[in-house]
Amino acid sequence: MMQKTRAFAEFETFYGLFRPLTPYGRARREKRTLFTSAAELKAEYDLTAAAAAFLGSAPHKADKFRFHLRNIPAPDLSPEALAAPAGLFLARKFLSNVRAAFALLPAAARAKFGAAWRSDGLLALLDKGGGGEAFHIADAYEPELADVRAGIAGRDRELARLREACHKLLRERRGLDFSDRDFLVIDEKTASGFSGAPEVFAEPFDGSRVTVKPVYGRDYMEAAAARDRLRAREQELETAVCRRLAAAVSAERAAMELYAEAVERLDVAFEKARLAAELKLERPLLRREPGAIRLTKARFLPLENRLKAAGLKYTPLTAVFTRRVNVLYGSNMGGKTVALKTLAFAQLLAQSGFFVPAASFETCVFATVAFIGGGELETAGGLSSFGLEMNDFAEAHAGLKSGSALLLMDEFARTTNSEEAAALLNAMLGDLAARDNACAFLATHFSGIDVKGAGRFKMRGFDTAAFNEYFSGKPACGLEEKLRMINRFMRYELAEGGSGDEARDAIKIAGILGVSRAIIRRAQELMEGK
Repeated sequence: MMQKTRAFAEFETFYGLFRPLTPYGRARREKRTLFTSAAELKAEYDLTAAAAAFLGSAPHKADKFRFHLRNIPAPDLSPEALAAPAGLFLARKFLSNVRAAFALLPAAARAKFGAAWRSDGLLALLDKGGGGEAFHIADAYEPELADVRAGIAGRDRELARLREACHKLLRERRGLDFSDRDFLVIDEKTASGFSGAPEVFAEPFDGSRVTVKPVYGRDYMEAAAARDRLRAREQELETAVCRRLAAAVSAERAAMELYAEAVERLDVAFEKARLAAELKLERPLLRREPGAIRLTKARFLPLENRLKAAGLKYTPLTAVFTRRVNVLYGSNMGGKTVALKTLAFAQLLAQSGFFVPAASFETCVFATVAFIGGGELETAGGLSSFGLEMNDFAEAHAGLKSGSALLLMDEFARTTNSEEAAALLNAMLGDLAARDNACAFLATHFSGIDVKGAGRFKMRGFDTAAFNEYFSGKPACGLEEKLRMINRFMRYELAEGGSGDEARDAIKIAGILGVSRAIIRRAQELMEGK
């Protein structure tokens, strides 16, 4: 059900903008946590506020801080991973960037985020293997390594000298040039002239050609064997060093896990603070128990962005809901569904630990936020749209036994007849009104909804007088311009009071969209004759 609620609120449109920089922050992002504890949410908001203060006061340091966050890996601290230089490199890179990031924070922020650094000794040990993006088992870790590696280098020089001497001899005596080659392929006739030559080894390549290779001799083979022995010793020493370094890292595993937790908090909070600054989001005000919900200039960002791109005006939502059950009336295209989406969007953001796009948003924490509604053609498991709505309501209603719930119902039961729909809605809302842990919002165009204690709200709807004044004498226009006119003269403000009988804009909008004047006049006569 939560997935359906997020889809209704177009929550993923916003969540796609939430891009933590570290593996730890990205893992947290994928959890999509909906907090149900006011205390936990307060802690989230406090961290975001602290991050915002740092971003605003020290933008240059903030850029450096993000650089180090972006470079923090998630090292595998298992003995198997740390037994190899690659695993040790990731551990060193983690520690190096964590230390640098922590150092950029003010002391108060470090305390708030639990960013206490205490691994100078371990990092200094790992830094012997190189800095930046490099790490190797350096001579500094083991004195014998320097001698062994010097021996290997000496043998390499000796082998190169012997190889070049052999190549020179073959060029001069046999006319064979093995420069930068391990073998040559020559014709069989030419190769027959080398038969029995001790400095060349020949073997068939195909029916007419032969592969020839240099024979480097005893001195070369002895030097190569000596090098192999030195290389084996080098590997033994490197393995021993890896074990010692791995033990040193493992000894501080608990500290590194604390660093990872702090990095996650920092990454998530700084990303939330970035979004708050860029999108003009404000901290919500939370209460522990269901009560009044207040929105001041709340913006449903997905729609706001779409209207801005189309050059159309957007009206933020301002409303105060002092009752736990509320009915929102309005004509088609009048904005009641958008009002419901705005509330759902703000609530999901708040309970996901984000600041919200509003001048202010006061709400409470619910154990469940459930959307109940859907398209008329939606089916699942043989259920019609009406069947799905009833199933969703039953599921949400059952959840009230274990915790509070916010139910958002859009055009609920619209696929059945209005008389039965009104009876169902009155019974459902009446039941919810009697429960202290339930809060419900119904957007509907049905009349006859009468629930004791429920709040009633109406979208102001179409401004007929302003439209008539503007449209008088205007020539016919296309669909795009008609939609612009509806947007221009539709008043999306939500006012307390009203009922379904007052939502009378459908005929006007039908006329704007091109339905013939004769049909519009007849519809108006039928309405007046009721």
